[in-house]
Amino acid sequence: MVMDYHVRMEPLPDTGVLRDAWQEIEAKSHCSFFTSWAWIGPWLALVCPPRHARMISVHLGIQRVALGVFTVRRRFFGMGPMHLRLHETGDKVLDSLTIEYNGLICESGHERQSMAAVVDHFARNDSRWLTLYLPGMEVDRVPFDLIRNTGLEKRTTKHAACYVDLAALREGKQDYMTTVLSSKARGAIRRTARKLAHQHGDLVVSVAASKEQRLAYFHAMAALHETHWTDESDDHGAFNDPRILHFHERLILECNDGEGPQLIRLSAGEEVVGYVYNLAWRGTVYFYQAGIDYQRFGTYGSPGLLLLVHAIEQSLADGHSRFELMAGDAAYKHTLAMAQNKMVWLSLDRPGWASRLRRAWWSFRRNAG
Repeated sequence: MVMDYHVRMEPLPDTGVLRDAWQEIEAKSHCSFFTSWAWIGPWLALVCPPRHARMISVHLGIQRVALGVFTVRRRFFGMGPMHLRLHETGDKVLDSLTIEYNGLICESGHERQSMAAVVDHFARNDSRWLTLYLPGMEVDRVPFDLIRNTGLEKRTTKHAACYVDLAALREGKQDYMTTVLSSKARGAIRRTARKLAHQHGDLVVSVAASKEQRLAYFHAMAALHETHWTDESDDHGAFNDPRILHFHERLILECNDGEGPQLIRLSAGEEVVGYVYNLAWRGTVYFYQAGIDYQRFGTYGSPGLLLLVHAIEQSLADGHSRFELMAGDAAYKHTLAMAQNKMVWLSLDRPGWASRLRRAWWSFRRNAG
């Protein structure tokens, strides 16, 4: 029961102390890469403002079973209502890192109760905050039934999270393209491959083998990614801010071989078609971003699909169990996926005049737009 779990929120301890505590629970958890210390450590060091960060811990008796980091922010020059965010900063640019498969780092078997205990703790013991944000969580891991009686007002945004079950393909000795993709998708991918090979030479897939090579591939990928976004919308992509670039550089340098950032390059002869940036963790590969030379190869058909098919087939050959295409309703995700689950961005509001005023403001903006 939730009442058996006890929650504390405290200032962040020294990095070494937090790292050891985090990794102790991580070893007993089924956490995603995004809640592992491999991600959280660089996030705390380079992205999350320390003055806004607090450690939350969940205890069952004397045993600590879960940890998380909430940021505490006030809008309107520090005079507005308080907002709490799990593993986000509240800065739109910095949060473009886009955490998914989020949650507390938690010993297996305590996930739902620990999260419910945290929500209950904030609802009952701290009246200063207005909104509690729990972004990018798997729907099945959110204890909606256990938090229903807290009296908090719920707002949710849900997205499909598509994936490829590599373990099932391997067990059935099935080929990915012929088993999963439609005949139309297979045709488009094969036509693109033939055209690239005919014009430029044989297709070659290269996986960066060292940290130095991963950094080189990453910078080339980021440059192609940003060029495409600028050309398409006069906007910027995921790597425009130097703080975001530094975060990913540190991620690459600090992770061990075999887990963490994975960079794959697809070439046609001497020409680079594009790069895929994945995050590998405990048998799961998370597709994070891609950079494709659309200026040169955008008219060749489906270079993006071709690139991702090679990335999926590489993960299958490497023995991974699952390839996550991540949340979003883009058509290519559904084209490439075998199945999907649901991801939710959950906001819990404390009822009262401030919440009512904000809802009225949102309603006014929607009607005005």
